[in-house]
Amino acid sequence: MICYFIFLGTFRAYYWLYPKYFVSGESMNPTYWEHEIVQVKAHHKPERFDVVVLHPPDAPTELYLKRVIGLPGERIDYKKGQLVVDGKFVADQFASTTEDFDWNNSSNQAIPEGYYFVLGDNRIISKDSRVFGLVSEKQILGIVQEGNINE
Repeated sequence: MICYFIFLGTFRAYYWLYPKYFVSGESMNPTYWEHEIVQVKAHHKPERFDVVVLHPPDAPTELYLKRVIGLPGERIDYKKGQLVVDGKFVADQFASTTEDFDWNNSSNQAIPEGYYFVLGDNRIISKDSRVFGLVSEKQILGIVQEGNINE
């Protein structure tokens, strides 16, 4: 009986720490496709280019899948198809499809502590930080693990 409770506790802890979500929509094409299942590592701070599951600020009951581009304390923009972070060019595989954008024009400050700037990989159609603004760390549910789950 004790083994059963240990197994059940371990099982529940695993799915709390590593929940799964279905991809809905095309904003993360070609990286993730509609109806794919992704698993996240919950409760970790994201780094640049991590893909995260989040509640967007303008629709707190919805779930979005987006890529972290800007980190707390940074100033970011896109110029002529290149990502610029704090005045330095940073390689971004989807930058060539990103229209020019200057976070400094939207705000006179760097990204505040505890906030992130996120974009979809399909930048032409993605509803992301360019539309709804920065995402707080509290709105991020977890980081998508490398490799998709095909179920």
